[in-house]
Amino acid sequence: METILIDRFTIDVYHFVVGRISSGVCYIGLEKLAATELAKFFKGWPLKAADGSSEDVQTQLTAYFTGKLEEFNFPLALVGTDFQKKVWQKLEEIPYGKTISYSRLAQQVENEKGVRAVANAVGRNPVMIVIPCHRIIGKNGRLTGYRGGISMKVALLEQEGISEFAY
Repeated sequence: METILIDRFTIDVYHFVVGRISSGVCYIGLEKLAATELAKFFKGWPLKAADGSSEDVQTQLTAYFTGKLEEFNFPLALVGTDFQKKVWQKLEEIPYGKTISYSRLAQQVENEKGVRAVANAVGRNPVMIVIPCHRIIGKNGRLTGYRGGISMKVALLEQEGISEFAY
């Protein structure tokens, strides 16, 4: 187990925590949830504060939030099961400004009957925004849960020009 270098920064109203290992970014989350999520996603991994270690992430997220960036290009180091990684890879393929349903995502990972398993993998996405789980909505067009909360999900979707969804 590698030590995860932890950095913090604020963009607008969001206080982010970023975790990085030698091969790339393994975690992006909100500060209020980070301790719990890091313990859940990276059970037993050592953590070490490393201020300034995620300047590339901060620069790109800032550009995203100001409408100047649609795709991120820093290396990711995804830590999860093979199934979770398969789901996360499919999430990365959802274009900026588009949404799909959990059932459609389940079809894409060839697990049509496993919508709940797909939803669980989406919920364990350790790299919010960059792996765009905010682009997943319910089959009926309704917004569903999000690690950052529904208000953040709405803000991210609106940032991408998506305003037609149901609460």
